[in-house]
Amino acid sequence: MQQPETQSNHLRWVDLVRTLGTFLVVIAHIQFGGGGPAWVGGFYFVLSRIAVPMFFMASGYLLLSKEEPYLVFFRKRALKVIVPFLAWSVIYMLWKREYFDAPFSFEVVAAYAIKILRGPRTNHLWFFYPLIGLYLVTPILRILTARGVVNDLVYFCGLWFLVTPVFYTLQEFTPLQFGFEIYFAAGYIGYYVLGYLLGKIRFSRIYLYGLMGLFVIVSIGSTAIIHHNSVIDYHTQYFGNYLSINIVALSAAAFVLLRELPVNDGFNRVLAPFSKASFGVYLIHVIVLDEMAKSQLFNAWFNTGNSIYMIPLLGLLGFVVSFVFVYLLQKIPVVRSIVP
Repeated sequence: MQQPETQSNHLRWVDLVRTLGTFLVVIAHIQFGGGGPAWVGGFYFVLSRIAVPMFFMASGYLLLSKEEPYLVFFRKRALKVIVPFLAWSVIYMLWKREYFDAPFSFEVVAAYAIKILRGPRTNHLWFFYPLIGLYLVTPILRILTARGVVNDLVYFCGLWFLVTPVFYTLQEFTPLQFGFEIYFAAGYIGYYVLGYLLGKIRFSRIYLYGLMGLFVIVSIGSTAIIHHNSVIDYHTQYFGNYLSINIVALSAAAFVLLRELPVNDGFNRVLAPFSKASFGVYLIHVIVLDEMAKSQLFNAWFNTGNSIYMIPLLGLLGFVVSFVFVYLLQKIPVVRSIVP
């Protein structure tokens, strides 16, 4: 491995990571009832699992590289994360008609606030909870990345890999349980720092070929295991967990390979608006897909055809429709603050 050249082109590959990641999230939430091979759903599910880890890694790469006063950093994060977090939590509660018919009162506001504090009001909003935690420790992590050398970062990521994916694997499939308190290197913080590390170094061609092979082998293997488990009714969520060894390997490989893909001016002009809307698409797409599936216009599409091509086509349709809504919302003053 060698140090990279300049970072002048870095936003282009980050745009690619964001856009592809958001599309894969939409794919993950397609409820398809048509035909097709039984393993296809598992394959698309495995591919979709790399999206959120890549978001964490992209955030780590971008934010741990900067130097900002505390107040500047937290003011920016409040506008870009806290405001959408609160707004979309309430939107999804209203969409699900939680307290929808109750008169507006302090008790209703307090009930909303308590529910939001306890956990995500719809499944995909879980992303905010670890993300906000990572932002709170970002100023401390910046000291590590600013003063540490590559070996320091490799050590931290290696410790995280041991404490989280490896320990998690052993606890899932063996009687072993670990009581060590190494919380500072557990959870999603490893993806955050790993994104910074992988984004700062360049891999030789032989390493990239190896990562391509790793991605293909692990994705096929994960699909086969998930399909096999569904056939024999073996109840484990391990192989689809964001912190499992196979998903960590797939996410890291995909992140590096996407970083190395050339993004020319023409492709970048196409990517840029989708990247700008990616967070908003992530937030709104569940409502869009649900309403599409219930509509007379699109309902049949979710129940006919072959899953091999219909799942990605429906994903693309949901992605584009969500993008249009976000694009329009971003043009409206005040409202655009919830789709930054």
